[in-house]
Amino acid sequence: MSLTLSKNKTLLKDLIYEEVNGKPIYYKNYKLVIKGKKTIEEVKMSSPIQSEIIVLLINFLSLKLDKNKYKILAHEIGVRTINGKRAIDIAIFEYKKVKPYLGKSKIIPFTPKIAIEVDTKIEGNVINYVNKKIEDLLSSGTEKVIWIFTKTKIILIASHEKSEIKSFKDDIEIIEEIRMNLNKLLKEGI
Repeated sequence: MSLTLSKNKTLLKDLIYEEVNGKPIYYKNYKLVIKGKKTIEEVKMSSPIQSEIIVLLINFLSLKLDKNKYKILAHEIGVRTINGKRAIDIAIFEYKKVKPYLGKSKIIPFTPKIAIEVDTKIEGNVINYVNKKIEDLLSSGTEKVIWIFTKTKIILIASHEKSEIKSFKDDIEIIEEIRMNLNKLLKEGI
């Protein structure tokens, strides 16, 4: 009995996506993993469209951003916020600020200048989660959060000044006059 309980505790720990205010946020369908109906890998995996968008954006940004000024980190990069630990799909950091943490295996103790998310893999109320994560990132120092939703083909852009909703066909500014059009990126690829 204690072996199963210990195994479930370890499994639950592996199924934590983020930690906010000392409480875990689990991957969507984490209960199916505990019941043996899905694997951990199945609930953590990205869809092909999520992966394609992330790769296209990283390639696009790598061509456009000043590498002496900015550093792009990706793949659920861990950052510390006022309320806990968050994972970000694509983060644009000021290079000088993040340089001391590169090459280390620790969570970065601050948030990026720009955070880009593609969909979400959390269990629970997605709208509430998205709203709280955006608030947490902005109040922790992030200047802009760009959240791409593949099913509805909308892009939510939030900053301290305003929030707006755009579609994949709209041009959006990512940072300092660097604009992109997601439909165009998906059509042309990079």
